[in-house]
Amino acid sequence: MKALYIRKHGPVSDLKISEVQIPSMKPNDVLVKVEAAGINPSDMASVQGRFPHAVLPRIVGRDFAGTVTQGPAELVGSKVWGTGGDLGIDRDGTHAEYLAVPGQAAVRLPVNLSVEQAATLGVPFITAFSALVRLGQVKEEEWVIVSGAAGAVGQAAIQVAHARGANVIALVREARERKAPEAAGVKVIAQSDQENLEAVTREATGGRGAALALNGVGGSIFPAIMASLAVGGRQIVYSAVGGRESMVDIFAFYRSEFTLFGLDTQKLDASQCAAILNELTSLFESGVLKPLDIAERYPFVEAAQAYGRVAAGGAGKIVLVMDADKT
Repeated sequence: MKALYIRKHGPVSDLKISEVQIPSMKPNDVLVKVEAAGINPSDMASVQGRFPHAVLPRIVGRDFAGTVTQGPAELVGSKVWGTGGDLGIDRDGTHAEYLAVPGQAAVRLPVNLSVEQAATLGVPFITAFSALVRLGQVKEEEWVIVSGAAGAVGQAAIQVAHARGANVIALVREARERKAPEAAGVKVIAQSDQENLEAVTREATGGRGAALALNGVGGSIFPAIMASLAVGGRQIVYSAVGGRESMVDIFAFYRSEFTLFGLDTQKLDASQCAAILNELTSLFESGVLKPLDIAERYPFVEAAQAYGRVAAGGAGKIVLVMDADKT
């Protein structure tokens, strides 16, 4: 089979399609014919060697959707989707024509999603749901700051927050990024380049501040988020792309009774992620949650170019389609 198989870490421009063996199956595994696979920033980090515990050689990729070709009779022929922090890092991943995973890690596809749509949703919605629901325990009517609101995780978080009845304050870098949260129905938007998060948040909340904040940027916005929280506010940090360090006023921290969480979804394996995807399936099927916009589809033979497109940035998800010409 064809796969993005790496023997060493390096730039994404070095990626090449290789011919490798179809994966062997362990007891209770299913073999999935991958039909589409999303590309996430973490996949680029994986290729570049930014996960110290990653194994070599390996097939990269975390998100997938396709058809079960081997396994229990009740699953063979089923359309499934999945993701996992172990996929493409601790074990062979999804950027290949076939994938072997534990049976419980392959979740039946929501009936109203295409394989291409489903293949782009794993990492963004696992992160958003884990942050807002499992860690943050977001409540109805709470005000929630969503940083990186123009990105995939931000867009997923806006949807999950709305589904839980929360009010969203979107934080974007600059004016040109306002379009995505506005399209998602967010009425309160702050901009990092205007350094107005605290002012916007206090105005929207009648001076109280936000109850919960998702920090997908890191140190550069940490102080602004802390200043924007209400007494008893919670902040969840899941990325440090914008800096690994920040000063904290310990006096203000304990007097305001803040809570700080760290979230690393890479620690959730494919079976653990499947439990979350099962919860999300009904929300997609009911229309409460919507698929993310797909910016471009690449045939698998152009996988290196697809990775380059992700590295270049831009709105919308990029998806590899295993048996297709570029559209």
